[in-house]
Amino acid sequence: MESLELIKIPDVEKSNEVAQEEVSGKYSRNEFFFSIIMATYNVDRYIDEAMDSLIKQQLNFEKNVQVIIVNDGSSDKSLEKAEAWKEKYPNNIVVIDQENSGVSVARNAGIEVAKGKYINFLDPDDMLDDGVLLRVKWFFMKHPDIKISHIPLYTFEAKSEPHNLNKYFDKDEEIVDIAKTSKKIFAHISSSFFLRTLFADTSLRFEVGRKYGEDFALVAKLVEQEKKFALINNFFYRYRARSAGDSAMDSSRSDSATYIPNIKMMLELARTHEKDGRIDKWLQNMLVYDLAWKVRRQELPFEGSAEFYTEYLDLVSELLQYIDENEIRAVGHLRWVQKEALVHLKNSGDLPLQDKAVGLPVCLKDDVHLINGEKTYYLSNVISKVYVFKYRPETNSINIIGTIDHLFGKEFLNVTATDGKQIFVSEELDEPARVKMIGLPVHSMYTYSFSIPIKSLTDSKYLQIQINFKKVRIPLKIEFGGILVGVGNNIKFNYLWANQKLLRFNFNDNYFEVRDNNLENLSRFENDLTAKFISSKGMTQARKERLLYLRKLALKSKTSNKIINIFEDRANKADDNAEVFYKYINERHPEWENYFVLNRDSSDWDRLEQENYRLVEYGSEEHEELLIQAQNLISSQASLTEMRPWQENFGYLRDAYHYNFIFLQHGVTKQDLSLWLRKIEKDIRLLVTVSEQEQQGFFGYGYEYGPEEVKVTGFPRFDRFKVDYSISKNQGNILIAPTWRNGIWNDKDKLEDKIKKLHDTEFYQKWEDFLKSDYLKELIEQGHTISLMLHPLLREVETGFEVPKYIEKVPFEQRYVNVLKKADLLITDYSSIYFDIAYQGKPTLYFQFDGGNTNNKEGYFDFQEMGFGPVCDDFNKVIFELSRIIKNNYQMTDLYKNRVLDFFRYTDTKNSNRLENELTKMINKMLLVRKETSINYSEQSIDQIYQETKIQRDGFLSSVYKKLRKYVKQKASEGSVSYNLALKIYRRVV
Repeated sequence: MESLELIKIPDVEKSNEVAQEEVSGKYSRNEFFFSIIMATYNVDRYIDEAMDSLIKQQLNFEKNVQVIIVNDGSSDKSLEKAEAWKEKYPNNIVVIDQENSGVSVARNAGIEVAKGKYINFLDPDDMLDDGVLLRVKWFFMKHPDIKISHIPLYTFEAKSEPHNLNKYFDKDEEIVDIAKTSKKIFAHISSSFFLRTLFADTSLRFEVGRKYGEDFALVAKLVEQEKKFALINNFFYRYRARSAGDSAMDSSRSDSATYIPNIKMMLELARTHEKDGRIDKWLQNMLVYDLAWKVRRQELPFEGSAEFYTEYLDLVSELLQYIDENEIRAVGHLRWVQKEALVHLKNSGDLPLQDKAVGLPVCLKDDVHLINGEKTYYLSNVISKVYVFKYRPETNSINIIGTIDHLFGKEFLNVTATDGKQIFVSEELDEPARVKMIGLPVHSMYTYSFSIPIKSLTDSKYLQIQINFKKVRIPLKIEFGGILVGVGNNIKFNYLWANQKLLRFNFNDNYFEVRDNNLENLSRFENDLTAKFISSKGMTQARKERLLYLRKLALKSKTSNKIINIFEDRANKADDNAEVFYKYINERHPEWENYFVLNRDSSDWDRLEQENYRLVEYGSEEHEELLIQAQNLISSQASLTEMRPWQENFGYLRDAYHYNFIFLQHGVTKQDLSLWLRKIEKDIRLLVTVSEQEQQGFFGYGYEYGPEEVKVTGFPRFDRFKVDYSISKNQGNILIAPTWRNGIWNDKDKLEDKIKKLHDTEFYQKWEDFLKSDYLKELIEQGHTISLMLHPLLREVETGFEVPKYIEKVPFEQRYVNVLKKADLLITDYSSIYFDIAYQGKPTLYFQFDGGNTNNKEGYFDFQEMGFGPVCDDFNKVIFELSRIIKNNYQMTDLYKNRVLDFFRYTDTKNSNRLENELTKMINKMLLVRKETSINYSEQSIDQIYQETKIQRDGFLSSVYKKLRKYVKQKASEGSVSYNLALKIYRRVV
């Protein structure tokens, strides 16, 4: 986000001397308007950027700004860089060099030599927008009675977004009086400006000896003393969220020594300001805001002992006695469950853990009340989101999967369904605690799954889901969630084809209607839905006809025994598991209709066309028509690009799609990807894995899959590899393949901005240093070859990588299989292609200088214990291990050979065959069910349903239809005389 252009302000460019006389008599002692104090410790990578941001300010730098750089015992080149800047600007830059004593001592030292009227404590890895100082100067000249001001923050590098504190900046400028406004208090000292006399004329200083949070108590004292401060909007403090996660703030969140001292400091503040057991609202806000950042951590980066948790939670509970419940519930950066957990901790002294109720449940005759402090929750108000509502043709059953986000706990809760005669009991799916506080699990959603045989609904008219708490049983309110669920909350007329039955959710009465699958009911359900878009004025007639045609195709395919399989890798590139498996299946099952989807302009199109693949252009009408008829979507990718390529009017078609999703995977899953791949998100019917460890990983972590869905067959693309551990080479082909990092740039950024942000990252700098190393150049001279293959998500910034000419850049168009076969050694950080390399018996070297993508969650795979090569965290180790591998003639050592054999269940070329067996079993089960139980409609019967659906309506009939519909909805009950009359007219109109 760029700075706003500075509005020209009259008189702000007056000389310092004139401004000083206007503002204050004491101000004549000041030589500068600003003193910027930078406490510096091992930031040589960033200090130049910070200084550049000061020099580029829209005022005279040398006259207005004094910069005080306090080197706090840095072991890098921070002092050297500071001295270089002082040499350039000797009159207004001061450098202080001290032994490492902490940021408080460093800042205090800067205060002592400050000569500016106003002081700012810029962190040397951050920056100021170009117009900040001029804007702040103008404000203080206009408001000399205000001694403190704050500006908003915007993060950059690892993530680019407005800071949470920016919600307080809702005006161009505002003077906050804490007696009137208590909600806009915060303690971010670096984005603040202070009148120097607040320090010079008092003993107020940063507390020495505190490792982190040293500014909190100081800001509290200053705010209490002054009562007023300013918020100046639109010019930003640029806060670096380091990709490496090694800033002081990052360290404070991972250091066990900060938690208890910080909470004690806050308690001391509360006690100092206590009046009759209460503290002012402004201090409550400060305390709970800072506390929330600590307790919201999902995981602690250290092992918290029982003694630690007992002491820390006791202190938090004591602090919360000074904070009102409404202030806790108003915190913006806590989830609602975390807020309620804090309220429970305040009132009970205990943090509720995972399966326990957050509050006190009280069972009444027809409801359950959950009392948590001043707030009461009701079981009757609990809402469940249904993510899966599908017919399973291979088992002839209905599968309903939903979640309940609630505070009632799991100990006494379960979910059932009833048709008035029978009770169907759901299975509770394993769901980990996705909400934690300081690493302790406080909440997990209740996830339930029904598998209801169609034959058990023979005489059923409805199906209602119920929530039960002890002996209290009440209807569970249902909404539909997820982007792939077959029912839309807006359309309301989607229905489920379930062989002999049709099911549709009645949104008014909160139950599923169950009807026999006959032409009359099918026509009614279909016409109710199509009437929604036929009457739409915002849709063209051509689009209406297209939707009708697609729905008709889907309906015909549901009554057919024809098998349509859609295969797809990436939309723009094949050469993965789907390509290999397509070829295998197409040769062995000509009775199935098999199609491969790909962009026509893909470099793989002509190749596959020559190999007689049955190609379908991605995104074409043919693609849409085939996918809506398909029984199976078989893909190595699991994004909406493959599963729901068309967004337009999807609500009218969501119940028409009925394929089983078979996920071949692009790479071996080694981390916890459950939030992306879990059943309620992707509903994978067959998930392909390569090892028992990977399979077991999908049974845990809340993926919600079982042994019938996750199979160990091996990847089809592995069939192209020859496994040979005996190959020995004096000169080899080294493949360097770093993966990507999320959050470096925004999608809307221009290419040059993306490249600039890339260059600012540790990720780029580490790999660039390695690629340009003298050792790699020496290897080339010795006859080795080196190739760089960038991850597909880095292709758009490929030009930003400065690659030496002697290193070959692998073109995006080149086939992966050829690149991986050619490679004798892989050097990567986290790219999953190391499994492909290991499968061939070739060595891998891991260069892991950081933790990878910031949203990666640890899974079952431990690189140190299970990896197929050495793990290195710095440049020198990589060079050392690389030289060892080369000396060993590119052969795997026995340690890593055994790890490969232990990990992969199969190391042969029969992976496609095993997968074919699983697919064939699934299809044969489906065909058997269809043969025994299917409702068969002729194509003519289905055509008749849609012929009766007229696109054109005259105004009168449309008006009658709308009035009847409104009347029926409000007054008539099903089966009544008025309902039957309305039904007849409705059908005439439709």
